[in-house]
Amino acid sequence: MQKTFFLFFISCSLFSCWNSPQDKKLDAVDSVLSIEIEIGAKKKKFVLDTFFQHRFTANQFSGCVLVAQRGIVLYEKSFGWSNYINKDSMKLSSEFQIASVSKQFTAAAIMLLHQQGKLNYEDSVGKYIAGFDFHNITIKELLTHRAGLDKYTNICDHYYHIQNIQPTVFNNDSVLAIMWRLHSKPIRSHGKKFDYSNTGYVILASIVEKISKQTFHQFMTEQFFAPLNMRHTWLCTDGLKHLNKTNGYYADWDAWDENFLDQVTGDKGVYSCVEDMYLWDRSLRNNLILKPEIMDSAFIGYSPDLVTKKYWNYGFGWRTISFEDGAKAVFHNGWWHGYTSVFYRGLSDDVTIIILSNKYNSKIYNVQPILAILGAHCLPDAVHDLTEIDSIGSSIKKNN
Repeated sequence: MQKTFFLFFISCSLFSCWNSPQDKKLDAVDSVLSIEIEIGAKKKKFVLDTFFQHRFTANQFSGCVLVAQRGIVLYEKSFGWSNYINKDSMKLSSEFQIASVSKQFTAAAIMLLHQQGKLNYEDSVGKYIAGFDFHNITIKELLTHRAGLDKYTNICDHYYHIQNIQPTVFNNDSVLAIMWRLHSKPIRSHGKKFDYSNTGYVILASIVEKISKQTFHQFMTEQFFAPLNMRHTWLCTDGLKHLNKTNGYYADWDAWDENFLDQVTGDKGVYSCVEDMYLWDRSLRNNLILKPEIMDSAFIGYSPDLVTKKYWNYGFGWRTISFEDGAKAVFHNGWWHGYTSVFYRGLSDDVTIIILSNKYNSKIYNVQPILAILGAHCLPDAVHDLTEIDSIGSSIKKNN
């Protein structure tokens, strides 16, 4: 209290030298507000650090954290090892596979092409992918997980099993080729039900390639990563050696081995760091690439059949949360080969929570305490943990 009063007295004395009486009152109010914000930010930073040190270090968390509110980074810190064997310390510039958080980039690519007039959301997938005869499934149905497609992991495993061969080079084209050879059909009617689908986002990345006549990583780099100065963000298919790349680990620090599915993109495959992801967050809030009306369409819930429809839904590459007072938040989590990730954005509170880990730890999905520290909208009980439910998540189990 004494510190606050002293700072307030100093600021009022300085302003009294040249301002009119009315200006003095307004400037004094502004000064008090700025002091309160500064003190509030420092307190939040202290509490956040205490929280992360206690909760995550105790659970051997390895990764990076960034928490921001109203355009101010309140807390950022790195923990653990980027390479456990070599004992390479984690840095804020360390690069993580963000797994299903990648879907928002895939959706952004589709939205940019829509903004440029190169596609419509209601277009049939068959318009862009030759031989894709899935009963007029639309781009919008892929974006919103309503296409009824089978898991591409199941399709490809079945193909290699019946062929009795081991895959070598494997990418999105390989997935489409196998689906075509097996005459793969939807497992349910499209447009009828939400069913989380990695397959749909693989196909969306291929549509971006067909329309742009570029590889997916070339398109994303030229249209998003480079313009936004996201120097530590890239696609796993770019063929380059990245010195800041982390390794993925099981919870007991056993290393994950790469497999043939790692080069499939759209559903996953983006590597990034917490600071680049914050640049991405700011670019979305300020509409640096996508127009407001285009971006707003990503945050609409398109699946009224969801069990928790009172609170959350799915837009274009984002899970959405609607609070009872009208406030809104969006998020996406991910896991793949030991990497776990959280990207939470309180649209009404201007809150950003980014947690990237290279050592499997499901505890990071519970951001409720962080929201409470920030004084932001807390989550309804139905979505308390934001637990990732991606079907691809079954890969966390060790191979026998």
